[in-house]
Order: sequence, then structure tokens, then C-alpha cells
Amino acid sequence: MASKRMDLNRSTFLVLSGCSNPLGQSLATELCNRLGQGSVALILDESHQELQKLEKELKAQLDTKSEIHLEMGQLNVNHSNGVQLMENVLKKFQNMQFQRSIIVHNEGEASTHCLLEPQVPKDWTKYVQKQLYAPVALNQHWLNSKHLQNVEKLAINVTSSLQVRPMVYNGLLCSCKRARDMYFRAMASEEEAVTSNTAGPLHVLTYGPGLLTTHQTQCDLNGNVIEPEELLAYSLCPNSYPELPRRVQPLQSTLKLINILEEISFVSGHDVDYYDTFVL
Repeated sequence: MASKRMDLNRSTFLVLSGCSNPLGQSLATELCNRLGQGSVALILDESHQELQKLEKELKAQLDTKSEIHLEMGQLNVNHSNGVQLMENVLKKFQNMQFQRSIIVHNEGEASTHCLLEPQVPKDWTKYVQKQLYAPVALNQHWLNSKHLQNVEKLAINVTSSLQVRPMVYNGLLCSCKRARDMYFRAMASEEEAVTSNTAGPLHVLTYGPGLLTTHQTQCDLNGNVIEPEELLAYSLCPNSYPELPRRVQPLQSTLKLINILEEISFVSGHDVDYYDTFVL
């Protein structure tokens, strides 16, 4: 597959899920500021308070003449209404001609939870529904929507360098992250088949944003303090004890992602991590 660069200043249908953490808020701000006239941005999250706050900030920052339409959608408890929220917005703007559509699956509040597992099977099912089934359903609807036929598409899966590896007391989150990553890998491998129909050209990028300054120090079931830096360093190279990875500001990570898209270029289907040897 050839490397790809893309100018984000195009008429775009943007979908961003997960704005309840600082990375999601930064992604929403920076991406919306780069979209072209006639774009529509659908911001999804479970928290009504965070959506209201972000909407106010985005409207204050966006140029009133930019003609970028903001749509805020509140997800229900298990995020099963995401597909309907997207369809409602697509129907509302069905007469608009988009040059590109971008969907960004951010982790939202999952990145700030402590390392405790649901203890009841019912809670496990609810967790998998929210972290795996709902994003896949949203993505499939976006991919096959009749309103986005023949429109170039970019799917960005925001993942984690740490949480796709085995971790003590974090098996459920790791399992969902790993399964989600595999779904996007499979979608990228089917890129030619998807592109050959009316869905339009498809590109897939899995992005690890690094260890953010907002990731909390976590505790295991026994109350022991767990430093994410130590977990990440041990996970990457458990025998040589490398230097602990430095933490990253959410804006730093967001700008690096945009830099990869617009300047450095990427190969569809490949994983890119903030700590990779790119120069911002």
C-alpha cells in the first residue's frame, strides 16, 4: 500500500466519539479548526455536561463565516444509540456534498479508570457492549451509509501502547482494545474490496497517543499504587528496564496525529505510536 497524505481543509463529515477526556476535547478542537467550508462535525459522548462544555468552546473558537456545522450527540449508557444519532445527522445534511468523511474512535473516559475488573458476568457484557460492540456498529454504519457513497473515508482508531498488552487486573479492557485493533486491521486488509464498491476510497489508521499527562496513577485490587510509566516500560521491554517513557500533553499528541496525516504521511492499516521516531 502506498503512503498517503491528506489536506484536512476539505468539506468533511467528521464523527468523533469519546470527548470526555482531554485528548478527545483536543482532537475535537484541532480537527474542527482545520475542516473546510461546508463541513459537519458530529461529536458523540455519554456525558451531557462535557458535550455542552465542548460545544460552547468550539463555537467560540470557530469562525462564524467558516460554515462548519456542529452537532452534539449524547450516547446512552451502553452507547447503542450511536448509529441512530449518526443517521439523524446524515439525513439532516443529506443535500450537502462532502469531499471526505473522517471517523475518530477515541477511548473517552476509559483511559482514566482504575485497574479494577467488573466482577459480575452481566457487568462484563455491558463493558464489552460499550467498548467493542458499539464502536464497531457505529463504524460499519458509517462505512456503508448511502449518504456517504463514493466519498473518501478515513477511520482513525485511537488505541493504547499499553492496554493492548496483558496487564494484571486489566484483562477486560486489554481484551476489548486488542479485539478493536484487530477489527481495524481486518478492515484495512479488505480496503481494496471495500473501495471497489460505492463506499468510496478507504484509509485506516491506528494511533497510539502516548502516555498522557491526564492518565491517572492507578491502584490494583489490593490497593497497591501502580504507575503507568512503569507498566508501559515493563510491557515494552521487561528485561532491560529502559528509561521510563515521558508523559505527553493531549495537545502534543493531537498535533502529532495531524502532522502524520498532513505532513509525514501514513500507510493505511499500519499502527503509528506517539513514541515512534517521527519528528513533529
